[in-house]
Amino acid sequence: MKKIMAIPELSDFYLAGGTALALQIGHRVSVDLDLFGKTDIDFGEVLELLSPIGSPVMMSQSKSVLVLNISGVKVDFVKYKYELLSPIKIHDKIRLCSIPDIAAMKLAAIAGRGKKRDFYDIFFLLQQFNLKKLIEFYNQKYPDGSEFIVVKSLSYFEDAEGDEEPELLINTDWNSIKRFISQEVRATFGN
Repeated sequence: MKKIMAIPELSDFYLAGGTALALQIGHRVSVDLDLFGKTDIDFGEVLELLSPIGSPVMMSQSKSVLVLNISGVKVDFVKYKYELLSPIKIHDKIRLCSIPDIAAMKLAAIAGRGKKRDFYDIFFLLQQFNLKKLIEFYNQKYPDGSEFIVVKSLSYFEDAEGDEEPELLINTDWNSIKRFISQEVRATFGN
C-alpha cells in the first residue's frame, strides 16, 4: 500500500472503503484496497506505474473502475466525481478517506448491493455517530442520492445473508448487527 501511495502520479488517489475504516477504528480485518480519486488518469498509465511493485494483473476495467490483483491483493482504482466532506488524513504515509466520507460511501454501497461487511461497518460507525448524522453525511456527499432508498436498504438484509462473515477484531455477530441496525432505523425514522 505504501509503495502505491509513494508513486507521485497516483497522488490524487486515497484509500477508502472497509480497509480505510478498519485502519481508523480497528474493528475488522480488511485487505482489499479501494483507491478513489477525482482524476482523469489513463488506466493504462496506472498499470505501467504499478508494474515495478508487484506485477499487477488486470481483473476488470470500465471507464471509471480498474480492478487489479497485485501480489494476491485485490486493488480497485476508482475515478470518483464526488467531493470529499473532510480533508484526507495521512496515517503512516497512507492517504485515508475521512470517517464521515466512508460513512456516506458505506450507506451508498448498502443502497446499491447490501454486502454483509458493509452492514458490519455501519454497525461500528453507529457506535460513533447516530443514524441521523450518518444520513446527513450521505445527503451532503450525494445531493442527487435517495435518502428513502438508503433508509429502506438499511433494514433489507436478504442479499447479504449468504455473504462470508468478515474477520472481526471486536466481538459481535450477524444477528446482533441486524437487530441493532433495524432498531436504529425504527427509532430514527419510524419504519
